[in-house]
Formats: sequence, structure tokens, C-alpha cells
Amino acid sequence: MITPDKKDYIKKENSENEIDLSRLFNSILKGIGNFFKGIFRLFFLFIDIIVANTKLILSTIIIGGLLGLGYFFLTKPYYESSMTLGSVYYRGQLINNSIENLNLLCKEGNYKSLSKILKIPIAKANDLRSIQIEPVISPNMKMLIDLYKDTEGNKRRLDSIILKTEDTTFQIKAQVFDTTALKGLDTSLVNYILTNKYVKKRIEIERFNLKNRKAKLIRESTNLDTLKRNIALSYRTQAGGRTGTNNVIMDDKGTNPIEVYREDMRLYEQQLKIDRLLYLNSEIEIIDSFIAYGDPKSGTLFKNVVKGLLIGLILALLVVIYKMVIIAIKKMRLILKQEDSLQSTIYG
Repeated sequence: MITPDKKDYIKKENSENEIDLSRLFNSILKGIGNFFKGIFRLFFLFIDIIVANTKLILSTIIIGGLLGLGYFFLTKPYYESSMTLGSVYYRGQLINNSIENLNLLCKEGNYKSLSKILKIPIAKANDLRSIQIEPVISPNMKMLIDLYKDTEGNKRRLDSIILKTEDTTFQIKAQVFDTTALKGLDTSLVNYILTNKYVKKRIEIERFNLKNRKAKLIRESTNLDTLKRNIALSYRTQAGGRTGTNNVIMDDKGTNPIEVYREDMRLYEQQLKIDRLLYLNSEIEIIDSFIAYGDPKSGTLFKNVVKGLLIGLILALLVVIYKMVIIAIKKMRLILKQEDSLQSTIYG
């Protein structure tokens, strides 16, 4: 049985709990309010500093725009274009080294050597800024890289796949000071690559083997033509009787004419494939040639001025943020001093 004193104690305890919850709720609301007040204070402080330093900010932006304008007129604009090559013999590091040597000559400004190696006029070599190469990754390979790159346990497997996969398609990027330098540059680069002795020998061997294989296919095709004529003659001879099979009897041997004609078609398709390889000169094939674009890669006058203005604006905003930090530090020091003086007064 609950006594009256116990009831009063329980009511008092419940009222104290309710007061505590209300205080907690009020504290949370007050904290949220203070948070947003702080944000608004920072925002208005930011605006105030911008207004107070308007001349400095405008001057910085204008100076940035003038620097962008000066950069456009003082530096030589350059253009960028790319070509895609497919190669059976040039793979991986071999073709990378060949093109990298040309790029080093461009960086050194050794245009005489470039002119001699690429067999182009020296005036055209002077317009070359850089020549770079990168492999074209197939969609399947890209999918494997994306699949394994974030998994620690599969990194070794990915490295093994990359080592075993030899690149056969490449993209060569050329930066030139004059777009007329792109005319015929693709042919000059291909001829330069083909002069590699290591590859040249393998090209000669492969072409020799292809021609021999074609000659053999022609001989086999001729023999099949003779066999087809004999089959046709034997079929006409047996046309009067019924054999009950599709085979044609030749010298007590059964021959299926359908298989013979299929084999002849297969040999013909192989000849066409060899002719295509010999005709396309597939040791290095130009998939996409260089295209001369109108807008320079270094940026137009408008783009350079806009970039300069943006850089000036960013610098001005950094100055504003710096001043905000200085003001905040001064206020914190003032508050700390007031607290120290108050404590010294109380305990002094």
C-alpha cells in the first residue's frame, strides 16, 4: 500500500524529471539557434569585409584579367590533334620508346634532328611542340581494371592480366604551333616507325610467309577445281541409277560433294584474308588521321581573359578569408583576456 508521503515523493520525482527534459529540449533548441546565428554572423562578416575591401577585390580581379590577356599575346598558341594507329608488330614499350624519343627532341628544341628523322622540312619541324602516345584500352580491359583496382587481393591478378595483354592500338597526340604542320605528319610518323630494324625484319618474314601461304592455297584450290569437275562428271554418270546416298563413287571411294565445295569456299576466304592483309599493309594501319581544329589548345583570347579574371577572384576571396580569420583570432584573444581578468578579480 502506497502511503501519502510516498505519493508526494513520486510526484516530486516526476516533476523533477519533466523539468530536466524540458531543460534538455530548451538547450538543444538554444544550441541550434546559436549555430545558425554563428553562420549568419560569419556570412554578414564576409559581406562586410568584401564591402570594406571592394577596391582591393576589383583591382585583383582586373589584374588577373590583364595577366590572362598578356599570357595570350606573349605566349605562342598551340593546337592539339590525335591519330589512332593499329599495329600487329609494334606492341607495348617498343612503340612507346620510339615516340618518346621524338617527344624529347621536341622538348629540347632539336628541330634539325626531328627534320632528319621524320624526313620533313625544318620549317615544319619547328612547328612541333610535343608528340605523345598512349595505348587505347579496350572496353573489356577497362571493365577488368575497374573491377579489380579497388580490391587489394586482386591487384596481383590485375597486374598479371596487364602484363599478358599486349597493346595493339595506340593514340598519338601531337601539339603544333601551326595546323599546317599536321598535313602529312601521320604518314611521316608511320614511315619513322617502320624504319625500326627489329620490326622491319619481322615484317619482311611475315609478308614472305603470307605470300607463300597464298601460293599454296591457290595450288590447293586448283586441285579442288579438278576434283569438282571429276565429281560433276561422276555424278552425271551415276544420275541414271539410285545409290541411296549423297556420296559420289570415285574409284571405289565415296566422296561427299557438299564437303568438297565447303572446303573450296574456306580456301577462297583464306585467300581473301591474306589479300586484305597484304593490301592494307597491316603491320601499321592508320585508323584515324590527324584533324586540324580551329580553336587552340592553349585557349582563345576570351578563355584566357576569363581564366585570369577567375584566378584574380579566387585570390581576392582568399584575402577576404584571411582577414576573417584575423578578426576571429582577435575576438578570441579579447574573450580570453576578459575571462582571465574576471577570474583574477574573483579569486584575487
